[in-house]
Amino acid sequence: MKKLLFLVLFALSLHAFSQNLQLRANKSYGSTVLANIGGYVDTVGNEYALVGTYNGLDIVDVSNSSSPVSRFMVPGAGSDWREVKTYRKYAYVVTEGGGGLTIIDMSHLPDTVYYKQYVGDGAISGQLNSIHALHCDTAMGFLYLYGSNINNGNSLFFSLTDPWNPHYVGEYVFPGDAYVHDGLVLNDTMYEGHINSGFFTVVDVRNKLNPILLATQSTPNTFTHNTWLSDDHRTLFTTDETSYSYLTAYDITDLANITELSRFQTAAGTGAAVHNTQILNDYSITSWYREGVVIVDEARPRNPIEVAHYDTYPQGSGAGYDGCWGVYPYLPSGTIVASDINNGLFVFTPTYIRGCYLEGDVRDSLTNALINNATIEILTTTITKSTDASGEFRTGLAIAGLYDVRISKPGYATKTLTSVQLSNGVLTFLNVLLAPLQTYSFSGIVNDSLTGLPIEGAQVILEGSGLNYLSTTSPGGIFSFPAVISESYLMSSGKWGYRTVCDSVTLVQGMSLSATLSPGYYDDFSLDNGWIVTGSSANRWERGIPVGTYDGNNTEINPASDITGDCGAKCFVTDNGGSPYNNHDVDNGNTILTSPVFDATIYNNPIISYYYRYLCINGVGTPNDTMKISLTNGTNTVIIQAIDPNNPSNGTWVYSSFPIQSLITPTATMRFSVEVSDNAPGNIVEGALDQFEVTGQLTLNMNEPSRESSAFTVYPNPFTNEFTINISQINNPSAILTVKDAIGKTVFTGNAAATENVRLGKDWSSGIYTITLQSLGSITTKKVVKR
Repeated sequence: MKKLLFLVLFALSLHAFSQNLQLRANKSYGSTVLANIGGYVDTVGNEYALVGTYNGLDIVDVSNSSSPVSRFMVPGAGSDWREVKTYRKYAYVVTEGGGGLTIIDMSHLPDTVYYKQYVGDGAISGQLNSIHALHCDTAMGFLYLYGSNINNGNSLFFSLTDPWNPHYVGEYVFPGDAYVHDGLVLNDTMYEGHINSGFFTVVDVRNKLNPILLATQSTPNTFTHNTWLSDDHRTLFTTDETSYSYLTAYDITDLANITELSRFQTAAGTGAAVHNTQILNDYSITSWYREGVVIVDEARPRNPIEVAHYDTYPQGSGAGYDGCWGVYPYLPSGTIVASDINNGLFVFTPTYIRGCYLEGDVRDSLTNALINNATIEILTTTITKSTDASGEFRTGLAIAGLYDVRISKPGYATKTLTSVQLSNGVLTFLNVLLAPLQTYSFSGIVNDSLTGLPIEGAQVILEGSGLNYLSTTSPGGIFSFPAVISESYLMSSGKWGYRTVCDSVTLVQGMSLSATLSPGYYDDFSLDNGWIVTGSSANRWERGIPVGTYDGNNTEINPASDITGDCGAKCFVTDNGGSPYNNHDVDNGNTILTSPVFDATIYNNPIISYYYRYLCINGVGTPNDTMKISLTNGTNTVIIQAIDPNNPSNGTWVYSSFPIQSLITPTATMRFSVEVSDNAPGNIVEGALDQFEVTGQLTLNMNEPSRESSAFTVYPNPFTNEFTINISQINNPSAILTVKDAIGKTVFTGNAAATENVRLGKDWSSGIYTITLQSLGSITTKKVVKR
């Protein structure tokens, strides 16, 4: 057993990431899970970690930081949630498991402790049972309880004039009765976290019978869990307990105009969830679930810099609610204690250092205008930041040294500054000028593959590295981009009634562009072809690149990608992305996505196909929501598929294909629709659609003239000087031969029946030319290229 324990601890030490936090000890609790943590110092200077466990509060002597020793276990109702705060020589413990408030007299440590349960007095006598969180205003001598079983979790106030016998003195009810999950009170000002409503409140509680609301402020992930004040009380820090969440700083000097200063993420992009933060000497010391303990320099609250980190949960990372629950940094020795739900008590010696601050602005070298969304990279590190709307950037790192800094923005020449000196506690300011790249004009034509005729109203998109351009074709099928950077792009072209095409192109000055579209119905949503969104839910269908969201089990809720192999990366999703995931699914109604009208009669035996993704999982109620996929011919409507939560493909992309004639009579007025509904409040419901298509053999009654492939021949092709058109026997004296250049200008026209061979092209410019022969209602087209 000892050998096995050694191997487990050795494996943990191999995988744990550490910077400026020296691990002194890790006390295991076996399979018992931990909750939050506090600290205490007795009259002779012994330091204790107050560790919330499933079964109660463990009082652990950490005076010798390398050898923590459990002194007393104060029992409590079994629960995964347990919170503790101290006032003078007393600890107050709450849990959602019930039993009210546990009060512990620690004045006799290290010899013994005394404890009792308090379930309310006065107006709430005997009513206190479950309580989520608490805080002590030590300056004013009051205890505050949050998320209790009384009055929907409103904030409750208790006098600690006699700390062993708290006395209920009032409560605060937010207008609308929004549940309070946690809070902080300092000098009779309360900062509440309304987790389900996604905001914090600031309340004047000097008069416990008449609290006054001073301000409210929503937080980035709208799942406000924890609040804490800076040492000078000018900045409030909040945490959102959800995937991809932030530690956010706000300037609260003017409560009528609360201003967001910064958002910080550790392990950005992994989905890591933040939990509890506290502030000491302008450092935030924060528990980040699967990422462990993180210390951030907040001396410049608009530029938070991570300076210390220890991963207490080497079993995994990213989204999820395993790992570090809480951290306590206020022991006089400087020792930090942290509770990991799965891995026990951690004891650290921190090294507090200031960050190396790098700040500045980026401007256009010609106009001196500030440039937003420029990228700032400190090379040889993973640190990347962008300029804000004012063209300013703030970044930095913990380790001093000489660094190369790269500044880039699509449309500008990238600049690299070499050997920039960054020093701890020192602000280095850079004023960067970027030179705009030269732009050129590009144009081209979009033609019909069957007729060779130009297509009006087709969309053409160029998508590059941060640069996107859109053009729509004129009646002559011409599109143009008047000012484009010469680089590589994905060019997508399409129109409803045609199949979207795309290709990679590298634009060079003077280059002509063209696209040929085949009649038919195909949409991978790289272009906006006019699908209609209706329904009663505020969270609706959206076309875009899907942004993945994840729940606490790392289940992919909103898809993180579309179906590969098509043009671009877009699809239709319901309320795309956003965090928390349960605020950005379909709620309280339905959302319906409907296609433009399509003509199924242009095909023999038309087949409709598409990819769909549907997810419905339990939130609060029983999952019973549906996705309905329908088809109408203008007169009748049929449901093709009705997908319910029991479908084994729940949460994955699924390909579906059906012969239309087996479902409904094909007409020229068909529409396809997908409805996602939320019928059980509290369920998590998401939908997605990609690669819609109608296929089959094209008929000849599709209002497109037939082709006569043998009507004429062209040679040589390509040509350098002249080429010859050899025309077969034409029995129609009104047959017309026409040649147009790449922009649709007619360069030759003549009576085709009057000649057999035509020689053309001698004085023409290099490019692509389209030859059209019209005779007896038929059209034949060919292309010829002059080099």
